[in-house]
Amino acid sequence: MGFEKKSSLVFRVKQGNAGKWNVMEAGFEKPLASFDTQKDASEYVFDLACTKDGSKVEIFSEYGAQIAEVKVEIFSEPAPQIANVDAANLSR
Repeated sequence: MGFEKKSSLVFRVKQGNAGKWNVMEAGFEKPLASFDTQKDASEYVFDLACTKDGSKVEIFSEYGAQIAEVKVEIFSEPAPQIANVDAANLSR
């Protein structure tokens, strides 16, 4: 009896036929959302991907070439803290 690893979600930002930038889940033709700019679509896709641990984001240029790939990993423990610095003592 073993555990099957759940496949990770892949989100893509691609320019569609109407010139809009589409955010899509791999394997589906219908966009999750469409935006006027690649920047807006990218911001949305990273917000979306950050809710799904292990997901991957692929961003494509207006010519269809993949220009970025990012895997999202969510850590359950807080990041280590840097020692507190008293700003008043920095100039001494």
